[in-house]
Formats: sequence, structure tokens, C-alpha cells
Amino acid sequence: MVDDERFYVSVSYDRKWINACRLSFEPGDAPAVFAEIHALEPRGVASWITPRADLVEALRGAGARDPGPPLLPSFTALATDREPPAAVSDVEVRRVESYDDFVVAIELELSSEGWTDEARAARRADLPETYRRRQELPGGMWIAYLDGRAVASAGAVACSAGLFLGGAATHPEARGRGCYRALIRARWDEAVRLGTPALVVHAQKTSRPILESVGFERVCTLYELESGPLSAS
Repeated sequence: MVDDERFYVSVSYDRKWINACRLSFEPGDAPAVFAEIHALEPRGVASWITPRADLVEALRGAGARDPGPPLLPSFTALATDREPPAAVSDVEVRRVESYDDFVVAIELELSSEGWTDEARAARRADLPETYRRRQELPGGMWIAYLDGRAVASAGAVACSAGLFLGGAATHPEARGRGCYRALIRARWDEAVRLGTPALVVHAQKTSRPILESVGFERVCTLYELESGPLSAS
């Protein structure tokens, strides 16, 4: 981890990923910052997240590119400290409690259209290690069921001020039935249980209207770029 006045950077445990955020430098300094961060782990794939459009163009000039699927180059940060509506009565939500549950949750995530076959294969190959890492994180994952069938899943990481939501997906055949809203409610209940009743999320345009309908407010538009070796996801 590097906490610098120009950026905040963390490197994944396996040295494969570099996450760079809180970017605060002049566009003209982008090539030097780009080289400095990649020097932390030359073989790693770097993810750059910023609300500043001027830095996006500067980083592109330094060698960054759009991220691979299912990620998109821009999304919206939203937050809420308001209690969302109760879940639809015919949607049952259960917490992921085992590796088998985890596999079901990930397969639901991979059912979305944004994934390429290559990215799906890479994600499945890493499932045992991903599960081990997820168990070390505060927070959890949840699965929504309709008529006893698993149809949607979502995760969250617990932070000091609330839950950061991620990994939500609903099987195409079950959309429009309230599953996503039920998963929002389940994670709100977890945030309340932890004593931090607030939720934040990075949303793409497909989920943003639902989030706003249950009380989330827009914080800003964020941009994400990638650099380093080409990744499968």
C-alpha cells in the first residue's frame, strides 16, 4: 500500500492487481506517475479510478486503456443512509454460508451479458482461491431465491462507515421480480446489524434507476482505466 498525496495505491496479495485511486496530480505528471505505480509490481494489471476527466485523457496518453469486460470505462457512485423498502414477499434471501453457495452466487454473476467466455473461464478457474480471500473480508454475499430456485446474488464489504456493495446480478429469466431490491434490503439489514446504516455502490446504467428508486443519491461520475498486461476480466 502507498498512501501518497498524489494517489492511494494497493497491490493484491498475489501481486496480480494494482488498484490506484484518489488520484490528485496534474495531467502533465501522468507519465511519471504511471511509471512510478507500475514499478511497484511490473507484472501487475493496474486499475485506475478517478472522477477527473482530464486525468483520464492524460492516463490514456501514458498507456492506459478501457478495462476488459464486464467492466465499463465509466459508472456512477451512489450512496444512501435511508432505509430501503422491505423485500418483496415471494423473494427469499439467504446468506452465502459455504463454498457450494459461493459457486452458485458466482455462476449467477457470470450469467450477465457483460462477461466474455474467456473472462468466465478465468473467473471459474480461480474460484477456490477467490472463496478463501472472500472469507477474510468483512461483509458477505447473499443469494435471492424465487420458488426455491437461486436467481440472483450480491456481495458487500463492510467498512467503518457502512457497506460497499458489489457483484450484484440477476439471472435474465428472473429480472423484474424484485430480486435486486431484496438484495439491497438484505445488505441494508446487515449494515444496521453492524451499527453502520449506510450503503455505497458503483453502479452501471442498468442498476442505477433501481438504486435511485429506493433512496440512493448520486455522488459523482467515476472513470476506470486499465494498464499493464492484458487481463481476462
